[in-house]
Parts: sequence; structure tokens; C-alpha cells
Amino acid sequence: MRIALVNASRQRGCTLKDVAGGFGTVFTVGRSARARLLERAKESVAALPNVTLAYLDAILTAGGAEVLVLDARGPQDLVPADLYLIASSIVDCSLERELGAAARRRRGARVGYFGAFAAVRPEYYEGAADFIVRQDVENLAPELARGRIPEGVVDAGFVPDLEALPFPRWERFDLRRSRYRIVTRRGPTLPVLASRGCAYACDYCPYLVNARYRSRGAVSIAREIEHLRERYGARGISFRDPLRVFSAAEARRFADLLEERQLDVHFSMECRADLLDEETLQQLHRAGLRSLEIGVESADPEVVRARGRRAPDARQQERVIELCHRLGIHVIANYLLGLPNDTPEGMRATIRYAKKLNTVAVQFTVATPYPGTTFHEEVRARIFERDFERFNGWTNVFRHERMTPQEIHRLREWAYVSYHFRPRYAWRLLATLLRR
Repeated sequence: MRIALVNASRQRGCTLKDVAGGFGTVFTVGRSARARLLERAKESVAALPNVTLAYLDAILTAGGAEVLVLDARGPQDLVPADLYLIASSIVDCSLERELGAAARRRRGARVGYFGAFAAVRPEYYEGAADFIVRQDVENLAPELARGRIPEGVVDAGFVPDLEALPFPRWERFDLRRSRYRIVTRRGPTLPVLASRGCAYACDYCPYLVNARYRSRGAVSIAREIEHLRERYGARGISFRDPLRVFSAAEARRFADLLEERQLDVHFSMECRADLLDEETLQQLHRAGLRSLEIGVESADPEVVRARGRRAPDARQQERVIELCHRLGIHVIANYLLGLPNDTPEGMRATIRYAKKLNTVAVQFTVATPYPGTTFHEEVRARIFERDFERFNGWTNVFRHERMTPQEIHRLREWAYVSYHFRPRYAWRLLATLLRR
């Protein structure tokens, strides 16, 4: 059985397919010269492979299948195979559908799609798919390796124990391209999934679509990192969890395990500020933590509380960020612009607050009603955008009661440009580079 695992991409700019719950994002700032400069800078910083494809490679290869991993920018990149498994996204969905149709028509092959977008919009791939997988595709992989191909929409179920999965297999990926330079510039950076889904309930969160929260223990994660260092020469690890949820004791246990192994590996993670304290941060830094992503979201906590988000205490948030600055941990602060109860004044206040925090990196994303979220159902009647690929995390796609799309996009561009082209930010960046 010859199975091709397909990652489709023809977007320009920095495209990350396994973020936003697998819907993917395409980094967009604006049309000005400074905006384009920031877009190119982002593209040079981050490029990470799809970890689900590597999990599938490990399971299918162990099951006796001949496996290919394809990065396809068009039907011309397809090679002969019995089955094509295509990772669905929202930002490249038209190409994914085109590839599936071409594989069936030209190659006479079977085609399956997996991932959040295909799970909630299976009709989009009608005519291009033999089957669509909901939930965890890894549950279906052993049967696919034996040539047992299903039809229609298949509920595969969730993997109950993530530690039972084999480590992802990276031999067929071009690791020379795998990087996350905010973590390290030495050798490849590889993704690790320490958990799936999200333990919280923000109504706009795409990680709640086609997922259930599960987490691995510290020993399993440390063993995988040791494996990646020894087998693939990884020098950086990017945790792809939407939110690392752990107790202080668990975090310190994980840090102890990494320090004991002396792997000389740096890593990044995303965590809530109210789950961290000074002792835990210091220990994680000694173990290799070099980048911490924090969801600030808005200067007004009521804006996100209305969406079901439990906003961290601002003073705790600021203490954690300042401590990271002292330790040399690069903070990425995430902000969300244009929620239904947001206002132009509120967005400007959020941008001013971002400048006050003055982190090494920022993301000003635009509120996006991803299919399958509660947020999408709430604003469904106001969604004017019919091109799914515009649901890219940086584009307004629904009618806002207080702002036009043009106003939101102008504020998005102003946020990025005014943030990065400031003397105070230049000093922060210079201090970071000198420390490195």
C-alpha cells in the first residue's frame, strides 16, 4: 500500500498550517512598505512542519505501508500513490480540493482528508474526497496501512492516551527548512505536541473544534525531546499546544528531567500568565525555555470575558513579562482585535497597552469566526466573506457593528507598524540580540 501524506500550500508569506486548531494562518500586516518589511521578517523567522503528518508517517510505516510525504503547490507535484491523505486547512482549502480531485481523476487513487476544517465542512470537499476523517486521524491509520479504505464521513474517535502514540517520524521531511529563530538559530527546530485541545472555553477558540483536551506527562515529553535531539539533531523545540496547562510541580518536574539529560536544547511554549510564578519560570529557563507566548488579548478584560475567556490579572501578567525580560525569555504577546463588543477606542487602547508591555514579539490578530466555533454561529448572519481562504486570522470577514473592514485593517496595520518602528522597541530588540 503506497500512501502519500500531503501538505498543500501556495500562499505567499508566512503560512503556519498546524496553528489555529489546524485551520492555519497566513501572516498579513498591510500594503505599506513597512508592513511588507514586517511580513518578510516574519517569514524568515518561522517555518515548522505539520506534526500530524509525522505521527501518521510513524504509524503507517510501522503498519507496513510505503509512505511518501509531499509538499504540494499544485497537481503537478503529485506522484503515483494508492491513497492520498491530505491535511485540510482553511487557508489553502481550494488547493487541497484541487489536489484531491486531480489525484482521483489523473491517478485513479483514493483520497482522504483530515483536520478541523474538513471535519466541520466535509461538503466543501465533495467530488474530491472518498472519505473525511473527524476527530483523531491516527486512530484510523492502522486500518489504512492494511489497505482498508472507508467511505464518507468517518468518526475516528479521540486517542484516549496520547502517550500510547509513537513519536512522530521526521526522516521524510526537509529539516533544513524547519526553524523558529526566536528560540534558536542553531540547527533545526521541531514541533512537539504535549497536549491536544484546550482546557478553557473561549467561544472564538478554534482549538475547541474537532478536539478534546488531553495531556501527556513530563516523562513522556522529556523522552521525546531527547529522541529528537539524538536522532534528528534538533536544537530547538516548539510546543504546538494552544495552551500549556500544568501545575507548578509538574512544570518543575519537566524542567528537572531536561536538566538531568543535559540536552542543550532550547524550547518555546504558550501558557497563561496566572499559571506561572518566579521560581517556576527560573527553573524552566535553566532547562532551556527561551520563548513564552502569552495571550493578553485586550487591554479591557471585559471584552474577552464576554466571550467566555477568563482574563488573567493584569498585575500578574506584567510581573511575569518583566521577569521574562530579566531572564532573557523572549515574550510573544498575543492581542485580538475586532471582537463584536470591541470598539475603535478599545483597539487603540490595546495597542497602547502592547507598547507599554514592550515585548520582543507581538501578534495583533483579527477576530475570526472559524467554522465550528460558537462565535461563528453567533455572527453567521453577518459573515459577508464567501472565500474561506480569507479566514486567515488577520482579515475581517463579518460585519462589525462599530467598524468597517477597512477601519479594522487600517488599525491592524497601524498596530504592527507603530509598534515595531519605535525607539523603545528598538532598544528592546537590541538588548535581546546582545544577550543572545
